[in-house]
Amino acid sequence: MNHDYLTIVSIAGHSDGGESLPAIERSMNSLKGSKGLLISAIKPNSLPHGIEWVKILPLDYRLYSLFLMFSLHHFIKTEFCLIVQPDGWVINEKNWDEDFLNYDFIGAPCHAAFIDNQFIQNYKWVTNYSCDIKIIQNGGFSLRSKKLLESTSKFGALYHFTDIAVFQNEDVQLTGIFRTQLEELGVNFAPIPLAKKFSIEYAGPHFHDDVSFINLFGIHGKTRKLINKDTIEITCTEIEIENIYREKELLEFLSDNLEYKIIYKN
Repeated sequence: MNHDYLTIVSIAGHSDGGESLPAIERSMNSLKGSKGLLISAIKPNSLPHGIEWVKILPLDYRLYSLFLMFSLHHFIKTEFCLIVQPDGWVINEKNWDEDFLNYDFIGAPCHAAFIDNQFIQNYKWVTNYSCDIKIIQNGGFSLRSKKLLESTSKFGALYHFTDIAVFQNEDVQLTGIFRTQLEELGVNFAPIPLAKKFSIEYAGPHFHDDVSFINLFGIHGKTRKLINKDTIEITCTEIEIENIYREKELLEFLSDNLEYKIIYKN
């Protein structure tokens, strides 16, 4: 399968972006024909073959989100882009689903949601509400159409400025705050069952009980970092891993089935 319609991209606003190169390269190698792009404030010392580098001005936490919402579309020449980070990448290309391309945004369901416009940061996914629920989809490892990238600028969906840190995140803005307005303008967000197949951030009881890790396309999570093509560094302790639902099981799957080496930083 030729994925020449896809750019694998990572943005680093405060460094040379070198930490993202394993995720870009691994994802590119998984999706043959895709393009690789690193956007960073400083050029890394070396770039793997096939990865283009573009310089930008430094970005802080909020500016990163603004860049993704209003500037990234200038750098993407393909129909879709896949955003990757050191902690989010393709783990199994066999689980690529052509249905992903029917949507403008798809990312792992997060432990956060808007319920009747009230933000719930520790959303449990399984509570039954007879009301409007918008589950946030993770942006750190996400597939986005050029249509989505252009939508905020084209339709004037201005950034919602706030001092609440979580609201500053571009994925909260796009898949939560502005979601209804964007949907009314024809932007399609992936349904949750498909998003669960696309990627996992951190599993939740009941909600992820039916998820078989062998069917996952990608992962994203701040405690897992791809430091080379086949080594994942865990940034928390083994004791802490025991307290994260199904996390030990996921790491064992990555080690036993996909032959990743798992090491602990601490």
